[in-house]
Amino acid sequence: METGYDILFFWVARMIMDGLEFTGQVPFSTVYLHGLVRNEDGQKMSKSKGTGIDPLPVMEEFGTDALRFTLLVGSTPGNDTNLSLKKVEGNRNFANKIWNAGRFVISAINTLTPTLPPLRAHVPERERRRGQDGWSLADSWIWARLYALIREVERLFQAYQYGEAGRQIYEFFWNDFADWYVEVAKLQMQKEDSRKQTVGTLVKVLDMCLRQLHPFTPFVTEELWGHLRQAVLQSPLAALAADWPEALIVAAWPEAHAEEGWETGKMADFALIQDTIRSIRNLRAEKKVSPAKRIPATLVGGAKTNLIKGQSTMISTLAGLDKSQFSILESLKAKPENSLALVAGPVEIYIPLSGMLDLQEQRKRLEKELADIQLQIDRLEKLLDSDFASKAPAQVVQKERERLAAFQDTAGKLRTQL
Repeated sequence: METGYDILFFWVARMIMDGLEFTGQVPFSTVYLHGLVRNEDGQKMSKSKGTGIDPLPVMEEFGTDALRFTLLVGSTPGNDTNLSLKKVEGNRNFANKIWNAGRFVISAINTLTPTLPPLRAHVPERERRRGQDGWSLADSWIWARLYALIREVERLFQAYQYGEAGRQIYEFFWNDFADWYVEVAKLQMQKEDSRKQTVGTLVKVLDMCLRQLHPFTPFVTEELWGHLRQAVLQSPLAALAADWPEALIVAAWPEAHAEEGWETGKMADFALIQDTIRSIRNLRAEKKVSPAKRIPATLVGGAKTNLIKGQSTMISTLAGLDKSQFSILESLKAKPENSLALVAGPVEIYIPLSGMLDLQEQRKRLEKELADIQLQIDRLEKLLDSDFASKAPAQVVQKERERLAAFQDTAGKLRTQL
């Protein structure tokens, strides 16, 4: 029995009492109570008060899947849900993300020529040993993360934590699969010897994601899975879809497997690569470096030097580094001069300022900032030298003195940078 908590006595309790009175049996063994769906301001929806939200226009604008996903994932057991159209719009973007990721995978399948030997059939016991079969670090990582997700979602479903299960599937699909693995897969597919296995991994991971998302977003997943199944069956990967039914709604739920021991190391190694790339990306954003500009960098890997060297192509491509000026060292006696230093775990990152920034452009920007601040300093100094300092309340004068000191401090830092 599933219902809102507000009618627990008025409806649920009376159904139980009537069942016992007239049939001698309890009508249900489990009651799942969800919170109330309120409007964006937290008011209970009411037609008479005009506080309701008509779902039909919302579905027309953002899609049924987006509204459904918002209601399922936005709910926390024991708490009410405030339905915001901003949230529905965000989940419409998630539905678009699912569709676009699916289009990419299908286009990747179409790059495989019929002359390629068929990929081996899906054997779960073997596919769970990604770290031992010559697969890339990214392949091993995505499989480890996927099976960890399947185990966690199964646990959450058993505990009736449907909203949290949906949120974790969302996070995995958007962040791990679409933002990271798909980008790495584009690099791996450039090599003929790794293209087939990479596309096979894309297919299987997308397949299991769609199966888990289907209860939350049934329309987009059913449509996309149909296109995916057709593309796979017409490709050298046909063996992967040999046991797929004709419709996703009757497809088997992903099976949870216990950890085998290799997952922790692979996830830790890939996390270090992610941290390294993120550190460089964040610096580029902070310094407003153009995404198209390739910058030099020196990485000091220490005990992780071999790992960094093995993933150098991924790091240089995703972090926007100039391969001709990208070096990886085990140790470094002294920090390079005129370089910015970053740290990602045990890895040290040094980026020369001259190679990252347009110094003339930076000088113009700093000079403009200094000129604007100097105007504020001159105005405050003139104000504090006038009768204002003796006539205004002491706290007001003190506040202006503090503002002057802050501007003078900023001006000093800008002069140092210049």
